[in-house]
Parts: sequence; structure tokens; C-alpha cells
Amino acid sequence: MTAPDTLALDLVPPPGGQILHQTDRATVIWGDCRDPAVITQVPDDYDLLCTDPPYGMGWQSSHGKNFQPIEGDDGSVDWPAVLGQWARKLRCYRHVYVFGYAGDQLAEPLGLGPTAEIVWDKTMLGMGNLSVPWGPAHETITFGVSTLNPRHGGKAARKGALTARMRQGSVVRVLRPNSSRVRRHPTEKPVPLMAQLIESSTVRGDLVVDPCAGVCSTGVAAVLEGRRAFCVEYERGYAELGVDRIRAAEKIADLIDAT
Repeated sequence: MTAPDTLALDLVPPPGGQILHQTDRATVIWGDCRDPAVITQVPDDYDLLCTDPPYGMGWQSSHGKNFQPIEGDDGSVDWPAVLGQWARKLRCYRHVYVFGYAGDQLAEPLGLGPTAEIVWDKTMLGMGNLSVPWGPAHETITFGVSTLNPRHGGKAARKGALTARMRQGSVVRVLRPNSSRVRRHPTEKPVPLMAQLIESSTVRGDLVVDPCAGVCSTGVAAVLEGRRAFCVEYERGYAELGVDRIRAAEKIADLIDAT
């Protein structure tokens, strides 16, 4: 029997998930982020929610990469409501970044106060609908400030003013992987993009949480920026790839700290 050409990604995670990796820098759980027993494992009063949930677009590969359909990407899951459960453990007045959903879809379920739309300029044209003359070259990200549990915010929260960068524009230009480089995950986000978001809303040592982690680009960026990461991914193959990437990032972070 020959080995399969692609990873088997149809395994269902156990109730409560399974910790695949845990260090002082990062935790990666193979699990269902809709599972209350998984949600309870995220530390209380974490510092940033940064995630790219399925958009309900029914993504399918058209480039022969043999990616499996993404769990929950068929429109059957109320992702704002799911993320609302995760937002309940976010420290008040800290920040949220969610790809693909508008502020009015997220404000109530996530308990957000001020929101803003960020545009990720991918600097290259995507495929999109070839029957129209305009092709997609950007993706939207909603930024929000949590207003849940105001008694738990603390002075350091400063009602959303805690940032490592000065006020900046709402367009972020980072090259996306082109079709020939999309090998790990169909909607993989560039680490430099995630690093910009993380730098703008956290300081070193803060905990960054991604409940829809994919191959853990958010976690990799967090570790490289001196933050801590808590990542959950439903598909076992993607979670294992994420662990490999996190471990490589931790080695780099260790070398940086040693200098």
C-alpha cells in the first residue's frame, strides 16, 4: 500500500479537545472551538482575540491542491455567536480582530464598543468571479474594543488605548501567498500581516487567542513578537502543521531572548 498524497483531515477531535503542544510561549489544541469544554481551557482575562473564522462561503480548491472542505464553512454555523463565547473571557477594553465579518454582525454577540473596518490590501489580483471585470485584491477585517466585564479591565486597559504602535491608517498592505505558494491551508494568512495586528494591540508577554487557528499563523506571529499564543484548530492535519510552525517560531524566539 502506498502512502496517500494528502493528509487525512477528516478526523473528529475528542470532546474537550487534545493538547498537541504546550509551553510557556504557546498552547495548540486540536479541538472544536464550539465545544464549551474547549472554551473553558482558555485563560480568563486574556489580552487579544484575533481570528479568521470560516465565512460560510463553502470554499473549494480550484487549483488542484486537494484541500478538504473547511469545517463550518457551509453557512450552517453562527460564527459571531461562537466567537461571542470566546469574547466573554477577553479582558475588558482589550481588542478583537475578526476576518470576513462586518462590525454590525459582531458588535452585539461579541460585546464590542467602538469598531472599525481594516482593509487588507493583498497587492495582487485574486481569481474571484471571472464573469465580472473586477477581481478581488483585498479582504476586510473588523477591529473592535471589548466592553464585556468592565470591572475586570484594569487601569492598563485604558478603554482600548493600549497599543504598541501609534494611530495608523485602516489599509494594511501585505502580499498574500500566490496560488503556487498556498500549500499548507487554503486561507492561510501571512505572518507579517498577523504581526502588524498583534503589535498594534498588545505588548510583550500578552496572551493572543485564535480559536480558528488553521496552521497557526496568528500563533507564530505572536511568538515571534514576544507574546504568548493560545490556538485551537478543528482539523487534525492543520493543527499538526501549526504545531511544527509554532515550534520553529519558539526556537527563533529563544535565540532572540538569548542575545
